[in-house]
Amino acid sequence: MSDEEVIDFEQIEAETELAAPEIFAGNLLEWAVERKASDLFISDEEQAVSVGIRRLGRVEHVRKLSRDYGRRLQGHVRVLAGGDPGEMIRPTEGRGITVTPGGRKIDLRLSSMPTLHGQDVAIRLFDPVSGIRSLDELGYDDSELSLMRQLLREPSGLILVAGPVASGKSSTLYAMVDELNDGTRKIHTLEDPIEHAIPGVVQSQINERAKLGYAELLSTVLRHSPDVIMIGEIRDAKTAATAIRAGSSGQLVLATIHARSAAEAIDSMLHHGVSPKAISQALLGSINQRLVGKICSECGEQLPGQKPEVETRVASRLGDQSAELWKTTGCDTCYGNGFEQMTCVPEILAINRTLKDVIASGSTAVNLEDAAKNDGMLCMAESLAARVYRGETTAHEAHRVIPAPHFAKLRMTV
Repeated sequence: MSDEEVIDFEQIEAETELAAPEIFAGNLLEWAVERKASDLFISDEEQAVSVGIRRLGRVEHVRKLSRDYGRRLQGHVRVLAGGDPGEMIRPTEGRGITVTPGGRKIDLRLSSMPTLHGQDVAIRLFDPVSGIRSLDELGYDDSELSLMRQLLREPSGLILVAGPVASGKSSTLYAMVDELNDGTRKIHTLEDPIEHAIPGVVQSQINERAKLGYAELLSTVLRHSPDVIMIGEIRDAKTAATAIRAGSSGQLVLATIHARSAAEAIDSMLHHGVSPKAISQALLGSINQRLVGKICSECGEQLPGQKPEVETRVASRLGDQSAELWKTTGCDTCYGNGFEQMTCVPEILAINRTLKDVIASGSTAVNLEDAAKNDGMLCMAESLAARVYRGETTAHEAHRVIPAPHFAKLRMTV
């Protein structure tokens, strides 16, 4: 690649139109992936086309383009994702693999939809180089890792992974599969889309247009004698019921579900028509999680003289380490953001006999959460507080992820 084809995204906006859209797109994708961006947005506005990325959980503006140039750029990325470059009326989806000018391979998942001023094109970015992260790399502390591995050692049952969009649920499922993929089990995954190819694992892609959804493929998978089944998402009553049946009849089932807490994930299954008794018998554990920025190792600074009071339940996760507060300033290593990567904050509800009885009785999510906390579970805010006190993240970042009064008070000291 010649120097003339390299675009410096820190320069003035007018320079972008000196390059052909396909060169600009290649540079933009490479630049975004280098900065660990998860999404790229190219959106029509009234007088321009806006380009932005989502990086470490935050949306960052890149620049504005003229309407004509921006539309050509939108068309080109549609082609990269195997879509129709001229489709402006109907929502479209596509997926493709592209190689950037620097030789970097990037998997793209594109979705576009009509808006007031034209189109919003959203591209989810997958970097094959980063690959699947192991459980040890997700950000769990020793206590959480031990509990996760305890759940995965069970030969059968259901493990739910809950959280909102972009909370790392898929990464956790892949890490679980990687942990179990030792060649002694037949593992089958149902995904939408397949984000990573896993040697030794049978992977199937959901195809709703062909009426091959999770429920239909899951019923078929059960006839293929799997030991482990990974379900990308439980979306409907039939999938929920089949997942429960599989977990109760000999398979280890790993699945995601949208819920705000570990206890509410069980409520979500009940709302899909699963009986309390059935889920109490099949469920091994429910894991709720969020992603939080991990302080940059180059520019993170401990706040002198700050010794916050630590709640008794949280103190147990600090061990001999004293509670500290940290801040970030931003540097070249973290591209001025202050954080070097996203790390997982889990809330792990492991089911025992007491909690099985609570679930079987049809108790509310609030009652179940109270029972789990009495049994030793740290709720999401407590797990996050432990990471703040250990210097893994800041009080400001914690409050962004969970706007709780405790974190609001802590960030006032920074």
